[in-house]
Amino acid sequence: MVDSVEKAPNAELDWDRIEEKWRKRWTDDKLFETDPQSHKRKYFLTVAYPYPNSPQHVGHGRTYTLADVHARYKRMNNYNVLFPMGFHYTGTPIVSMSQRIKSNDLELIQTFQQIYKIPDDIISNFKEPKKIASYFHQEIKQGMNEMGYSIDWRREFTTIDKGYSKFISWQFRNLKKKGLIVQGSHPVGWCPQDQNPVSQHDTVGDIEPDLIEYVLVKFKFEDQYVVPTATLRPETIFGVTNLWLNPDIKYVIAQVNNEKWIITKEAARKMEFLNASVTLISEINGSDLIGKSVFDE
Repeated sequence: MVDSVEKAPNAELDWDRIEEKWRKRWTDDKLFETDPQSHKRKYFLTVAYPYPNSPQHVGHGRTYTLADVHARYKRMNNYNVLFPMGFHYTGTPIVSMSQRIKSNDLELIQTFQQIYKIPDDIISNFKEPKKIASYFHQEIKQGMNEMGYSIDWRREFTTIDKGYSKFISWQFRNLKKKGLIVQGSHPVGWCPQDQNPVSQHDTVGDIEPDLIEYVLVKFKFEDQYVVPTATLRPETIFGVTNLWLNPDIKYVIAQVNNEKWIITKEAARKMEFLNASVTLISEINGSDLIGKSVFDE
């Protein structure tokens, strides 16, 4: 017996139309709007909020697709799933980007124009940090909708919303009260222009601040000066035969706390960031120090 099934003609599927159909169905049916249901187990799902200072990329797609798959799986297991979405407005990257626009940074402006295809009249508004965040917030949200994520958009928020800010303040106060966090000093990347700590995302080119810890070894010079040296290998101090210096540059004599140091201007500047009291007194040629003797304390 031969099947007489007629082959269907080749047809090209309109994927955009199919996607739009189901997105509309989900929205009309309020499928992802979560309200209390006493007969179901609760399940709250969250994921790192996107930082709205640029368009979303494939990494965003991976991050939020994983969360969405998890949310849908839990719904299929009869959980009442709450899946909200927030947007990370706080922090310095958006502020630093806005400052670059104010200073007419051509590299950043051309990135917005040529790569992100943002009109000039919108870019001109980016001098205000909130305008940057608001613009990319909406673009990222549109992308999430186009991906079909099962988010309850009634519960959308940003980290500068008054209620959210109050929640974070409450959180830190209570953690500190319980002794679970302490305030102290520790090394951080620092921007001398903006006078605040910086991380990788605050820098042009996403460069991670390089923090290197040295051991300072002090030598005495002429009974009144300190010649500080920095080393990564303090255990080799017993084999020191000489100190190296550059005869072609000028050093400075600086009052560092209660001592007079002979150092470079760059070193004096860096000591200020280590909470030292630094006052420049005079300059001295590196060549004038050649052949002089120092001794340890």
